[in-house]
Amino acid sequence: MSILTTLLKILIIITGVSICLYVFLSFQQQMIYHPRNYNKSYDQYFSKVIPLEYETDQGKQVAFFYKGQSLMPPKNLWVMFGGNGSLTMDWFSNFFDFYADTSSAFLLIDYPGYGKCEGKANPSSIRQSVDKALETLYKRYEGLNLKSKTQLNAMGHSLGAAIALDFAARHPCKKIILLSPFTSLKDMARHVVGIPLCYLLTHHLDNHARLLEIAQQSPIPQIFVLHGTIDAVVPVSMGKKLAESFPGIIRFFELPLTDHQNILFRGRERIFQAIDGQRAR
Repeated sequence: MSILTTLLKILIIITGVSICLYVFLSFQQQMIYHPRNYNKSYDQYFSKVIPLEYETDQGKQVAFFYKGQSLMPPKNLWVMFGGNGSLTMDWFSNFFDFYADTSSAFLLIDYPGYGKCEGKANPSSIRQSVDKALETLYKRYEGLNLKSKTQLNAMGHSLGAAIALDFAARHPCKKIILLSPFTSLKDMARHVVGIPLCYLLTHHLDNHARLLEIAQQSPIPQIFVLHGTIDAVVPVSMGKKLAESFPGIIRFFELPLTDHQNILFRGRERIFQAIDGQRAR
Protein backbone atom coordinates (compact mmCIF):
# COMPACT_ATOMS: atom_id res chain seq x y z
CA MET A 1 0.00 0.00 0.00
CA SER A 2 1.48 3.33 -1.05
CA ILE A 3 2.02 6.20 1.35
CA LEU A 4 -0.39 8.27 -0.72
CA THR A 5 -3.15 5.66 -0.35
CA THR A 6 -2.54 5.41 3.39
CA LEU A 7 -2.69 9.17 3.81
CA LEU A 8 -5.87 9.28 1.76
CA LYS A 9 -7.54 6.69 4.01
CA ILE A 10 -6.42 8.57 7.11
CA LEU A 11 -7.81 11.78 5.65
CA ILE A 12 -11.14 10.10 4.89
CA ILE A 13 -11.35 8.73 8.46
CA ILE A 14 -10.49 12.12 9.97
CA THR A 15 -13.03 13.83 7.73
CA GLY A 16 -15.73 11.31 8.68
CA VAL A 17 -15.04 11.66 12.37
CA SER A 18 -14.99 15.46 12.07
CA ILE A 19 -18.35 15.44 10.30
CA CYS A 20 -19.85 13.23 13.00
CA LEU A 21 -18.51 15.51 15.73
CA TYR A 22 -19.81 18.59 13.94
CA VAL A 23 -23.26 17.05 13.51
CA PHE A 24 -23.37 16.01 17.18
CA LEU A 25 -22.32 19.43 18.42
CA SER A 26 -24.70 21.18 16.02
CA PHE A 27 -27.69 19.09 17.06
CA GLN A 28 -26.87 18.99 20.77
CA GLN A 29 -29.25 21.91 21.36
CA GLN A 30 -32.11 20.07 19.62
CA MET A 31 -31.35 16.85 21.51
CA ILE A 32 -31.64 18.50 24.93
CA TYR A 33 -34.32 21.15 24.45
CA HIS A 34 -37.66 20.81 22.68
CA PRO A 35 -39.20 24.30 22.63
CA ARG A 36 -42.73 24.89 21.41
CA ASN A 37 -45.21 27.75 21.31
CA TYR A 38 -48.62 28.12 22.90
CA ASN A 39 -51.68 27.21 20.85
CA LYS A 40 -55.34 28.04 21.40
CA SER A 41 -55.85 25.13 23.78
CA TYR A 42 -53.92 27.12 26.40
CA ASP A 43 -56.10 30.25 26.14
CA GLN A 44 -58.28 29.05 29.03
CA TYR A 45 -55.36 29.41 31.43
CA PHE A 46 -54.03 32.85 30.54
CA SER A 47 -56.93 34.56 32.31
CA LYS A 48 -55.83 32.89 35.55
CA VAL A 49 -52.28 34.23 35.56
CA ILE A 50 -50.49 37.57 35.58
CA PRO A 51 -47.80 37.90 32.87
CA LEU A 52 -44.39 39.18 33.89
CA GLU A 53 -42.45 40.63 30.96
CA TYR A 54 -38.74 41.36 31.11
CA GLU A 55 -35.63 41.41 28.92
CA THR A 56 -32.48 39.27 28.97
CA ASP A 57 -29.61 38.75 26.55
CA GLN A 58 -31.95 36.39 24.69
CA GLY A 59 -34.58 39.09 24.12
CA LYS A 60 -38.11 39.40 25.49
CA GLN A 61 -39.10 36.85 28.12
CA VAL A 62 -42.50 36.18 29.71
CA ALA A 63 -43.06 34.35 32.99
CA PHE A 64 -46.38 34.09 34.81
CA PHE A 65 -47.56 34.66 38.36
CA TYR A 66 -50.40 32.50 39.67
CA LYS A 67 -51.90 33.45 43.03
CA GLY A 68 -53.91 30.28 43.32
CA GLN A 69 -56.79 30.36 45.76
CA SER A 70 -55.18 32.88 48.09
CA LEU A 71 -56.85 36.25 48.72
CA MET A 72 -54.09 37.29 51.13
CA PRO A 73 -50.38 37.86 50.48
CA PRO A 74 -48.91 34.38 50.04
CA LYS A 75 -46.87 32.75 52.78
CA ASN A 76 -45.09 30.53 50.25
CA LEU A 77 -43.85 31.15 46.74
CA TRP A 78 -43.23 28.08 44.61
CA VAL A 79 -41.04 28.53 41.54
CA MET A 80 -42.08 25.88 38.99
CA PHE A 81 -39.83 24.36 36.32
CA GLY A 82 -41.17 21.99 33.66
CA GLY A 83 -39.47 19.33 31.56
CA ASN A 84 -37.63 19.94 28.30
CA GLY A 85 -40.75 19.46 26.19
CA SER A 86 -43.20 21.20 28.49
CA LEU A 87 -44.73 24.65 28.70
CA THR A 88 -45.34 26.26 32.04
CA MET A 89 -49.11 26.33 31.45
CA ASP A 90 -49.03 22.52 31.48
CA TRP A 91 -48.89 22.78 35.26
CA PHE A 92 -52.61 23.60 35.20
CA SER A 93 -53.83 20.35 33.67
CA ASN A 94 -51.21 18.34 35.55
CA PHE A 95 -51.30 20.09 38.91
CA PHE A 96 -53.31 23.25 39.65
CA ASP A 97 -56.61 21.84 38.38
CA PHE A 98 -56.43 19.28 41.19
CA TYR A 99 -55.07 21.38 44.02
CA ALA A 100 -56.47 24.12 46.25
CA ASP A 101 -53.94 26.00 48.34
CA THR A 102 -54.78 29.10 50.35
CA SER A 103 -51.24 29.97 51.42
CA SER A 104 -49.11 29.66 48.28
CA ALA A 105 -48.49 31.53 45.06
CA PHE A 106 -46.58 30.25 42.05
CA LEU A 107 -43.99 31.72 39.69
CA LEU A 108 -44.27 29.80 36.42
CA ILE A 109 -41.15 29.76 34.27
CA ASP A 110 -40.87 29.20 30.51
CA TYR A 111 -37.33 28.76 29.23
CA PRO A 112 -35.87 30.99 26.48
CA GLY A 113 -37.38 29.90 23.16
CA TYR A 114 -40.40 28.32 24.87
CA GLY A 115 -43.93 29.69 24.95
CA LYS A 116 -43.79 33.47 24.53
CA CYS A 117 -40.06 33.73 25.24
CA GLU A 118 -37.45 34.66 22.66
CA GLY A 119 -33.97 33.20 22.27
CA LYS A 120 -32.47 29.78 22.88
CA ALA A 121 -32.29 27.71 26.02
CA ASN A 122 -29.04 26.73 27.66
CA PRO A 123 -28.02 26.59 31.34
CA SER A 124 -26.69 30.15 31.28
CA SER A 125 -29.66 31.74 29.49
CA ILE A 126 -32.14 29.84 31.68
CA ARG A 127 -30.32 30.94 34.84
CA GLN A 128 -30.38 34.56 33.73
CA SER A 129 -34.06 34.39 32.82
CA VAL A 130 -35.08 32.73 36.09
CA ASP A 131 -33.25 35.30 38.20
CA LYS A 132 -34.74 38.17 36.21
CA ALA A 133 -38.24 36.67 36.50
CA LEU A 134 -37.95 36.53 40.30
CA GLU A 135 -36.56 40.07 40.40
CA THR A 136 -39.41 41.29 38.18
CA LEU A 137 -41.99 39.63 40.44
CA TYR A 138 -40.53 41.23 43.57
CA LYS A 139 -40.55 44.67 41.94
CA ARG A 140 -44.09 44.20 40.63
CA TYR A 141 -45.36 43.49 44.16
CA GLU A 142 -42.94 45.66 46.08
CA GLY A 143 -45.70 46.86 48.39
CA LEU A 144 -46.34 43.30 49.59
CA ASN A 145 -42.63 42.88 50.36
CA LEU A 146 -42.65 39.35 48.95
CA LYS A 147 -38.88 39.09 49.09
CA SER A 148 -38.74 39.18 52.89
CA LYS A 149 -42.19 37.90 53.85
CA THR A 150 -42.68 34.99 51.44
CA GLN A 151 -40.83 31.71 51.80
CA LEU A 152 -39.23 30.45 48.59
CA ASN A 153 -39.71 26.87 47.39
CA ALA A 154 -38.86 25.12 44.12
CA MET A 155 -40.35 22.25 42.14
CA GLY A 156 -39.11 20.77 38.87
CA HIS A 157 -39.69 17.81 36.59
CA SER A 158 -36.86 16.10 34.68
CA LEU A 159 -34.74 18.89 33.15
CA GLY A 160 -36.75 21.21 35.38
CA ALA A 161 -35.50 19.34 38.45
CA ALA A 162 -31.96 20.34 37.50
CA ILE A 163 -33.06 23.95 36.97
CA ALA A 164 -34.82 23.87 40.35
CA LEU A 165 -31.64 22.71 42.10
CA ASP A 166 -29.56 25.29 40.27
CA PHE A 167 -32.06 27.91 41.42
CA ALA A 168 -32.12 26.67 45.03
CA ALA A 169 -28.32 26.67 45.22
CA ARG A 170 -28.42 30.43 44.54
CA HIS A 171 -31.73 31.26 46.23
CA PRO A 172 -32.13 29.26 49.47
CA CYS A 173 -35.49 27.50 49.64
CA LYS A 174 -37.56 25.94 52.39
CA LYS A 175 -38.65 22.97 50.28
CA ILE A 176 -37.49 21.43 47.00
CA ILE A 177 -39.51 18.81 45.12
CA LEU A 178 -37.70 16.92 42.35
CA LEU A 179 -39.65 14.74 39.93
CA SER A 180 -37.69 12.22 37.83
CA PRO A 181 -34.30 13.92 38.31
CA PHE A 182 -31.11 12.80 36.57
CA THR A 183 -27.79 12.75 38.40
CA SER A 184 -26.15 15.00 35.81
CA LEU A 185 -26.66 15.95 32.19
CA LYS A 186 -23.36 14.23 31.38
CA ASP A 187 -24.70 11.00 32.91
CA MET A 188 -27.80 11.38 30.75
CA ALA A 189 -25.63 11.89 27.66
CA ARG A 190 -23.69 8.75 28.56
CA HIS A 191 -26.99 6.90 28.94
CA VAL A 192 -28.37 8.14 25.58
CA VAL A 193 -25.37 8.43 23.22
CA GLY A 194 -22.68 6.56 25.13
CA ILE A 195 -18.93 7.02 25.28
CA PRO A 196 -17.06 8.96 23.87
CA LEU A 197 -19.77 11.31 22.55
CA CYS A 198 -21.01 12.09 26.05
CA TYR A 199 -17.73 13.88 26.74
CA LEU A 200 -18.52 16.40 24.00
CA LEU A 201 -21.44 17.76 26.01
CA THR A 202 -21.31 21.55 26.24
CA HIS A 203 -24.47 22.01 28.35
CA HIS A 204 -23.63 21.19 31.95
CA LEU A 205 -26.19 20.61 34.70
CA ASP A 206 -24.98 18.57 37.66
CA ASN A 207 -27.61 17.75 40.27
CA HIS A 208 -25.16 16.00 42.57
CA ALA A 209 -22.89 19.04 42.61
CA ARG A 210 -25.79 21.41 43.30
CA LEU A 211 -26.98 19.20 46.16
CA LEU A 212 -23.50 19.38 47.68
CA GLU A 213 -23.82 23.17 47.65
CA ILE A 214 -27.35 23.10 49.07
CA ALA A 215 -26.21 20.74 51.85
CA GLN A 216 -23.96 23.57 53.10
CA GLN A 217 -26.89 25.95 53.55
CA SER A 218 -28.31 26.73 56.97
CA PRO A 219 -31.00 25.72 57.43
CA ILE A 220 -30.90 22.86 54.93
CA PRO A 221 -34.14 22.71 52.92
CA GLN A 222 -36.49 19.76 52.93
CA ILE A 223 -35.86 17.87 49.69
CA PHE A 224 -38.24 15.32 48.19
CA VAL A 225 -37.38 13.09 45.22
CA LEU A 226 -40.14 11.20 43.41
CA HIS A 227 -39.24 8.76 40.64
CA GLY A 228 -41.22 6.16 38.70
CA THR A 229 -40.06 2.55 38.60
CA ILE A 230 -40.70 2.23 34.84
CA ASP A 231 -39.24 5.57 33.78
CA ALA A 232 -37.72 4.87 30.35
CA VAL A 233 -36.32 8.39 29.92
CA VAL A 234 -34.46 9.04 33.17
CA PRO A 235 -33.72 5.71 34.91
CA VAL A 236 -35.03 5.41 38.45
CA SER A 237 -31.50 4.40 39.44
CA MET A 238 -30.48 8.06 39.00
CA GLY A 239 -33.08 9.28 41.48
CA LYS A 240 -32.02 6.53 43.88
CA LYS A 241 -28.37 7.46 43.54
CA LEU A 242 -29.07 11.08 44.45
CA ALA A 243 -31.10 10.00 47.48
CA GLU A 244 -28.45 7.51 48.61
CA SER A 245 -25.76 10.18 48.29
CA PHE A 246 -27.68 12.50 50.65
CA PRO A 247 -29.55 10.15 53.03
CA GLY A 248 -30.03 12.72 55.75
CA ILE A 249 -31.36 15.36 53.40
CA ILE A 250 -33.48 13.69 50.72
CA ARG A 251 -36.74 11.82 51.24
CA PHE A 252 -37.05 9.41 48.33
CA PHE A 253 -40.30 7.96 47.00
CA GLU A 254 -40.19 5.25 44.33
CA LEU A 255 -43.54 5.12 42.56
CA PRO A 256 -44.58 1.72 41.15
CA LEU A 257 -46.02 1.47 37.62
CA THR A 258 -45.05 5.09 37.02
CA ASP A 259 -43.17 6.37 33.98
CA HIS A 260 -41.55 9.67 33.05
CA GLN A 261 -44.74 11.38 31.89
CA ASN A 262 -47.45 10.09 34.20
CA ILE A 263 -45.51 10.83 37.39
CA LEU A 264 -47.46 14.10 37.68
CA PHE A 265 -50.64 12.02 37.71
CA ARG A 266 -49.61 8.94 39.66
CA GLY A 267 -47.44 10.89 42.09
CA ARG A 268 -49.96 13.66 42.68
CA GLU A 269 -50.86 12.63 46.23
CA ARG A 270 -47.21 12.44 47.23
CA ILE A 271 -46.54 15.85 45.68
CA PHE A 272 -49.42 17.46 47.55
CA GLN A 273 -48.30 15.88 50.82
CA ALA A 274 -44.74 17.10 50.25
CA ILE A 275 -46.03 20.64 49.76
CA ASP A 276 -48.18 20.93 52.87
CA GLY A 277 -50.04 17.73 53.62
CA GLN A 278 -53.09 18.57 51.54
CA ARG A 279 -54.87 15.93 49.56
CA ALA A 280 -56.06 16.06 45.98
CA ARG A 281 -59.51 17.42 45.30
